[in-house]
Amino acid sequence: MDFVAHTPPKENPGLEPHGYAEHIREALACGVPMFERALSHTDFSVDEKAALTQTFKAALMLHDMGKLDEDNQKVLRGETTGRLPVDHIEAGVAVAAEMGNELLGWLIRGHHSPGLPNKSTEKAFIRQLKRQHPELTLGMYSLRGKRHKRDKNDNWQRDWQNHADAIRVTDKRLSQYKQRQRDACGDWPQIEMPLPSSALLPRMMLSCLVDADHGSAAYYSQGGKGELCQSQNAPDGRWNERLDALDRYVAGLARPADGTDDSRNILRGKFYDACRHGPLHASRLACCSAPVGLGKTTSVLAYLLRCAAQGDLSRIFIIAPFSNIIDQTVKTLRKAVILDGEAPEKAVVAHHHKADFRNKDMRQYAASWNAPIVVTTSVQFFETLAESNPTRLRKLHNVAGSAIFIDESHACLPAKLLDISWCWIKQLATNWGCHTVFSSGSIVRFWENEHLVSENRECLPDILPESLRSASESADKQRFSMKRLENPLGRDQLVEAILPDSAECADCLSRERPSCLVILNTVQSAAVVADGLATRLNDGGLGLKDKRVLHLSTALTPEDRETILRELNRRQSASKWDAKPWYLVATSCVEAGVDLDFAIGFRETCSVSSFIQVSGRVNRHGKRELGLLYDFSIIPDNGLIKHPGFKESSAIFHEMWDELTSRDIDDSRLCTKAAQNEFLGDYRSRREEAKALLANEKLCAFQDVSKDYKLIDSGTFTVVVRKDIVEKMEMGYPVNWRDIQRHSVQLWANKIKAFGLTEVKGCEHDDVYAWPYDYDREFLGVMKSVLENKAFTQRGGAVL
Repeated sequence: MDFVAHTPPKENPGLEPHGYAEHIREALACGVPMFERALSHTDFSVDEKAALTQTFKAALMLHDMGKLDEDNQKVLRGETTGRLPVDHIEAGVAVAAEMGNELLGWLIRGHHSPGLPNKSTEKAFIRQLKRQHPELTLGMYSLRGKRHKRDKNDNWQRDWQNHADAIRVTDKRLSQYKQRQRDACGDWPQIEMPLPSSALLPRMMLSCLVDADHGSAAYYSQGGKGELCQSQNAPDGRWNERLDALDRYVAGLARPADGTDDSRNILRGKFYDACRHGPLHASRLACCSAPVGLGKTTSVLAYLLRCAAQGDLSRIFIIAPFSNIIDQTVKTLRKAVILDGEAPEKAVVAHHHKADFRNKDMRQYAASWNAPIVVTTSVQFFETLAESNPTRLRKLHNVAGSAIFIDESHACLPAKLLDISWCWIKQLATNWGCHTVFSSGSIVRFWENEHLVSENRECLPDILPESLRSASESADKQRFSMKRLENPLGRDQLVEAILPDSAECADCLSRERPSCLVILNTVQSAAVVADGLATRLNDGGLGLKDKRVLHLSTALTPEDRETILRELNRRQSASKWDAKPWYLVATSCVEAGVDLDFAIGFRETCSVSSFIQVSGRVNRHGKRELGLLYDFSIIPDNGLIKHPGFKESSAIFHEMWDELTSRDIDDSRLCTKAAQNEFLGDYRSRREEAKALLANEKLCAFQDVSKDYKLIDSGTFTVVVRKDIVEKMEMGYPVNWRDIQRHSVQLWANKIKAFGLTEVKGCEHDDVYAWPYDYDREFLGVMKSVLENKAFTQRGGAVL
């Protein structure tokens, strides 16, 4: 008898059911080479690699074993309808418990939601289950029972009974399952293995298992067309060729069009040369403290390309805190390192949407991190390291053996997450062959600070030579000055303060290339000020190229932010705006990682590192006589709102104002001190949170780590603004995940509810919503509808 693994998908109902034996063979063909590639970068012994490989093969063979139950087969063959009546994971878990392979049981249990469990929770669950049903013979970490409803609740007595019944069914039929498994697929590896002490290893293995499982299912759903495991094939990095291409790109940037060569440009050239031809550090971990405007992206990339070529690394990750930095970086990389005949969108991939689809019909939209160069957000990267959910873990194995560039690292991680994040980075370097560079113009050296990191502290080598540091810091002091507006400002007062004839702006905005940058702490405040300033300057009705006021924030989709950035870059070159004042009102998304230059800047009080970063957008290239950067605070009125998350960092900023403006202490020391002081401000609770996270990681409390490790405390969700894309998704038509990413925004959960947004059909478990209201592509994005609802803004909630 032929056994079935999957029923035909709704978009291809004419397919024959997916054979069980075919599915297992396909999963093995995809998964084993994938896992062996990941293992090839590790420092595990030959025996350890062999044992792990055997365990992984057993997981691929047994993960769906419970589908061989005859009651399940009737559903899969279409003889009956409804859900599978028997939990199909329980059988494989039972075999793992029999052979004493705890790791195998964890992988099989974890390959469906809710994913990898907590070790302590499972111990308590089994203990209680045995008390309720003492006749059951269960090991302490056997993971037996149904995978859901494992915590005590209002229906706990019924749940215990359901778990016991599932175990009894499996035990009664297990010999039949095993015989069917052997008949269909042959025998599986027999090996004992405990759950490893490093929680990162089970995550990596589960990532490979899920990617292979989903890859086989996708191949079947497409009717066996195309190449099996095409997305899982390792790309050829061609690192030396990319280095040569980068050299040519940088050479083309080395001298301005007018033939001059200023001091900052000379420093950029020396820095690139040091990274391109200087010695590579023995340590796989390094930092780059180059100040703003020194060309960190190309220089650090050159260093990591050399590491990749020397170590035959798998791919390069570039991690950034803000999605607009990703857009800018991708644009640069596709000019700099794409080789002849390559498709740029396949060689350099941007990934910053948060939708990782659990619905098998929606998996076509998930990103895989499989390109040679992957550019993604710190939220995506680090929360993936923390994940327990199998779908979101699917891409993790591609991190093994990679080079990792953490750009603007000062803004990538909150202080309470530094301890556990440093633990992962150390493990990736030590155990998984990864090379990492932390880079920022306002770098926080958390890895050597006892208050920020509790274990394995060390001093990292800096790829910026000391001689260049001294020269660049000296040049930086001549570039701009800092001032502050002493009294808080309401909306109308702020608009008056930034007008061209105001006392603050008159001098800077009456000279050559008069431009003004205004950064606020919330999306709503930025939209309110942009709208108010545009009204004051009679900007309404003008096209993008003629607007005096531009707005940039995550209220706009990535595609529309890119349009605004193109206009900003156009105005950085010779244009009519060389003698005409204009404004950019934005959020922190432009304070780092973008090559923008303004005559004057205003930054709402936020933090020491943010202020230093914004200074890099003022007189950036040192060609003006002097730039000016103001600090200011706001009065919540007329839609302006304060960001509650910056209360403490703002207070520390004011305390350190004299040190900041004296310019006697280097930026790295100032930023590290500010981060330490912020952490110590509520040291007891933050230290306890940090310790608890690290302790749970060591205890393999996968669910708790996944739940508590959040870079953004209040979750945001993907909202697709293009109605035609929503319609295609709901009808099951193929939509490239890049199109979803480029035409969506991220909104807070409470705003999803306030706007009454509904999930895209088929994405009910993935938090992907549709935007039904007006959307302003060239100015305010989704904030157009928000500002039109004055009652909403008066209630004081920010969208992001």
